[in-house]
Amino acid sequence: MGTWNASINGNDTAQDLKKEYQAAFFYNDVEAAIAKIDAYIRQDGYDESNEAEWCDYYYSLADFMWKHGILTDEVKIRAVEMIDSGFGLDLWEEAGAKTFEKRQKVLAEFRGKLLSPQPPKKKISIKLYLNPIFKTG
Repeated sequence: MGTWNASINGNDTAQDLKKEYQAAFFYNDVEAAIAKIDAYIRQDGYDESNEAEWCDYYYSLADFMWKHGILTDEVKIRAVEMIDSGFGLDLWEEAGAKTFEKRQKVLAEFRGKLLSPQPPKKKISIKLYLNPIFKTG
């Protein structure tokens, strides 16, 4: 796992999953997309036993959904419960007091965001980059 700051999306896992979220929510309704994402994540070897990776996944999912106005109560409640319980903070504590405090502040702000009214539902699009098969002209 690569982490470069204490933000919700400041790690490799969150960045890698953004495209997966876009595709899942573009092609599926919210409930089906969540189920497919969860199955994909678990197939890839992620689960709650690796707290740091699980937090990176679940918080980035909740953040993506909130930003697009599709955050479900189930995902929101689970993310808030994880924050409230201190789930996944052990690794941050090992990184030192200053880093730990930054992460706690980020999580407190994120908790407030999740509990605030989310923006209106936004259209989710995916960007496909295809090489043309014909030359121009």
